[in-house]
Amino acid sequence: MTLYHSPDASLTYNPVSKTLHLSYNATRLSLSFGQAYQRALEEMLHHNVGKLLLDLKRNAPPTDEAEELLAPLTLALAEQPDRPLFIAAVVSEGQYQYQIGSSIASSTLPPAQVEFNYFTSRRDATQWLSEN
Repeated sequence: MTLYHSPDASLTYNPVSKTLHLSYNATRLSLSFGQAYQRALEEMLHHNVGKLLLDLKRNAPPTDEAEELLAPLTLALAEQPDRPLFIAAVVSEGQYQYQIGSSIASSTLPPAQVEFNYFTSRRDATQWLSEN
């Protein structure tokens, strides 16, 4: 079921796996990503969905900031109950190296109730979400 669609992003819900899937196709994270990501977080909370697959694997430079992914979580979940949420971000190999390197140097962490992992394989990300 499609919940959101724009030229750069689509948000769908799979009732079988109980997972939201945000697919982002633009070459850089931009305002359109922020809008789609915020919509995905709102849908998670409103419909009590505990899993989100962020498909960011695209032909893009590996310089997107980790804060673009983690800071909105902190804001969206500030007043929410402490229920576990699982978010898998699928990124390219270059993006993965950059995110892991920058997350070590950054003080930005996801909220305590959020399990947030980066993957370079959609299959691995989907498997991890299915186990949680």
